[in-house]
Amino acid sequence: MRHGRGRPPATRGRRGSSRGHTAARPARSAPQTRVRLAGREVALAALRRTPGAYRTLVEQAKVTDGCGWCLCVAPAPRLVIRHRSGVYYLACWPGGGGEHAERCEFHNDGTAWSGRGHYHDGALDEAADGSATVALSVPLRVRTAAADTPTGAPAPTGPGAARSRMSLLGVLHYLWDRGGLSTWDGTAREDRRPGWAGCSPRVQAATAGVSAAGVELAESCYVIPPFDPAAPDRHQAAFDRFTARLGERDGMVRRGLMLGAVRSWTPTRYGQRCELRHHRTPLYFSTALHARIQRAAPAAMAQPLPAGAEQIVLALVTRSERGNLSAVAAAVMLTNTGFIPADSSHEVVMADALTGAGRSFTKPLRYDADTAVVLPDFVLTDTDPPTVVEVWGMLGREEYAARQQTKIAHYRSEGVPLLDWDTRGPLPDVTRPAAEPASD
Repeated sequence: MRHGRGRPPATRGRRGSSRGHTAARPARSAPQTRVRLAGREVALAALRRTPGAYRTLVEQAKVTDGCGWCLCVAPAPRLVIRHRSGVYYLACWPGGGGEHAERCEFHNDGTAWSGRGHYHDGALDEAADGSATVALSVPLRVRTAAADTPTGAPAPTGPGAARSRMSLLGVLHYLWDRGGLSTWDGTAREDRRPGWAGCSPRVQAATAGVSAAGVELAESCYVIPPFDPAAPDRHQAAFDRFTARLGERDGMVRRGLMLGAVRSWTPTRYGQRCELRHHRTPLYFSTALHARIQRAAPAAMAQPLPAGAEQIVLALVTRSERGNLSAVAAAVMLTNTGFIPADSSHEVVMADALTGAGRSFTKPLRYDADTAVVLPDFVLTDTDPPTVVEVWGMLGREEYAARQQTKIAHYRSEGVPLLDWDTRGPLPDVTRPAAEPASD
């Protein structure tokens, strides 16, 4: 099968949906995914293992077709060709995960293991060309008279609490999913560079083609780039262009988004100064905003953080009269050392254990879904069927214990394998079980 450039197989734009469910059912995965690039069929595992050997082929596919093709079904779903740190890689076409075969490595119906399906239409619209439009819950421009109005109010909860707009936490989760940072492939560790040098380019690439309030995120969101000691001022011009657009002008206050890893918080007379890794310019948070963030994300804001953990912040900022960058809203997310998101310090430990054991897994992200939506903590994708992972960390609370039993009963009724950890005891064995010999 050969598709010409601009002639994709039948895919349709995906939108956020208010379709509710109490628990997500896992998809199936297979390690032998094959793809087509510029008319040549190759194994995805080989492409990931030795990307340099296929560089010319991928570049040719990018020129001739503008994409790759997954051969799991006919017609073949498109795959995004992305480039970061000198390496090409393939990713699921935004919104196209449901077009793949159920056992395909790229399969994702957009709602399984995710709170992403709990938006009303219009909160997140993904087009067939890979672009996306997000309706932010906080404005990028406000009239001067309204600039001091508090933003970042808590998400609505209760029955029918699907969101018509996406919060900053939702945007953070979306960029992590879009950039492939909520998954870990234990068979191709070299595919992800360690540290912020590996994370930042993926997030930056994820902003491409996404717009909010009519502005491309690649323009309105400054993702902190990795610091280069050999060229310390390499990114200064880009940062200056970003900050030059901020502040009050013509009766409007213009804002922007900044995304980075937190180095430290330091009390000031009016709140907190946030220092970011790989960046010299701090962000300033009011006492009230800092308190709201602590209430919204207590695990992410806890001090001290677990060993090796990272604290990721997405802040809506403007420029003060004194030229400082002042945050007016923000979301903070906890991750492990590999930048896999975690909802608690114990999940950080589990994520580290899974990566250390070479497991392939995904971290379901809640976005803005109500807490009534049941999501597993992790899902192992290197077993058939996939195995859900639960970290039980608050078993002394009656409500939490009841929720635990509800989850266990659901997994048992659905025939879903469960690997769990009662954090009052040691970690379970998370190594992949040896394959059983085939029976005659």
